[in-house]
Amino acid sequence: MLIEVKLKGIQLFPSQIRGRYAYEKNIILIIKNLQGRVLFVDYISTSLGAYSPPPFLQGKVFYYELVEIPEEYSNYLDCIAKEVEQKLNPVFKNKRLECKKEVTVVISESV
Repeated sequence: MLIEVKLKGIQLFPSQIRGRYAYEKNIILIIKNLQGRVLFVDYISTSLGAYSPPPFLQGKVFYYELVEIPEEYSNYLDCIAKEVEQKLNPVFKNKRLECKKEVTVVISESV
């Protein structure tokens, strides 16, 4: 299966997750510091409001970039997140990203 993902998403600070964003799901979450350096990549299959960042990011100032994934690709969230992580090369690697499915992910950066 071939999946195309646009890497540009909505940028929010963790304190801004309210209302509609709290119930968003099927999201690739890119955590960046204020200088724009990618710190961590994760995926959310449930609601964004229930997400808590990893413990090693607790004392840092960061913001989220939310990349929405269509509902039909929700089974491949871990594969998509792994490809995004390989492309962005974050400071901290996510050890729970693992893909055993046969899928090709094409990542395009839209401006």
